[in-house]
Amino acid sequence: MGFTPKDAVLFDLYTSLAERLAAASRSAVELVAAPIESRRELAKRIGNIESEADELLGKIVRRIDDMFVTPYDRGDLQELANSLDDAMDAIEEATDVAVLHRIGDFPTLATDLVDTVRKCAELTASSMPRLKNLKDLDHYYLEVDRLEDEGDRIHRRITAQLYDGSVDSMTILRVSGTIDQLEESLDRMAKVARVIRTISLKES
Repeated sequence: MGFTPKDAVLFDLYTSLAERLAAASRSAVELVAAPIESRRELAKRIGNIESEADELLGKIVRRIDDMFVTPYDRGDLQELANSLDDAMDAIEEATDVAVLHRIGDFPTLATDLVDTVRKCAELTASSMPRLKNLKDLDHYYLEVDRLEDEGDRIHRRITAQLYDGSVDSMTILRVSGTIDQLEESLDRMAKVARVIRTISLKES
């Protein structure tokens, strides 16, 4: 690893992208808890954060393309950036759908699901600076796996509640669009952790 060139700007861009993901997740928590009339403004805020993330993704891709020798495997670095962006897109879509479908009250467990997304996004952001030296990441890998499993369990419980016969079909369709994308964001963040683990194994 000592002979691998490091690019401080590139690593800072990854951290900035992960920080946007965390910011969007916090706003998503607010949106799920907010009254319906307040959600449009929160969704707009998340859309603005997503636009900032897209700009950062573009900077990362261009910087990688311009590098003759990349710090780590070029394909892994591109996959990492795309996975962070996919997680962001899923949060943005979840909240946009909530507004477009005019969801009234979310199932109680939706609060737990979006908070799990927030925890995972904030963990991703706080761990991303370690990408530069790939040290002290074991807790990150384990905790992301745990949060993804927790999110999957919550998602299954919400789905079971939606289909227990007490909820009309239109409400099922409206709510499912949001909770499915929240779960998708967790899956994408787990992918981020797997890519970093792959990079670490290659560099060890």
